[in-house]
Amino acid sequence: MKERIIFALAFVLVFCAIYVQAQAPTPNPQHKKLGFWIGTWKIEGEGKETPMWLAGKYYATMTAEWFEGRFHVILHTKWSGAMGDYSELGILGYDPGFGKYYQYAIDEFGTGLAFYRTVKENVWTYITDTKVEGKPVKFRHTVVDEL
Repeated sequence: MKERIIFALAFVLVFCAIYVQAQAPTPNPQHKKLGFWIGTWKIEGEGKETPMWLAGKYYATMTAEWFEGRFHVILHTKWSGAMGDYSELGILGYDPGFGKYYQYAIDEFGTGLAFYRTVKENVWTYITDTKVEGKPVKFRHTVVDEL
């Protein structure tokens, strides 16, 4: 009797595994567009004074790689500049329900931000609204693919 139950359970588990693999989602063209970011990037930028950052030049090295499934890109960024040296971790993705790209970013200062992105030709624009010390702050930055 135990052998039959074990066999039946094993059969169900194997069937479920095959079914899940057959139904696994695949990245759509918008997810695949995130492949633009894969690789190592050298970043130069200039920040304006905000309640969170100092004005001045900023430099970074960012490495980007696909997360398993190829729906998201993981970013590791090392910054230097007006704020000194610091690190940031980001996750890029595409939300088909809203039809928008997004980025979640955290840094070693305890900051966490969620950005929505728009993409037009070779320009990626990031926008987020947040509060700093109880006051509303809007962040907007752009990335231009000049190649």
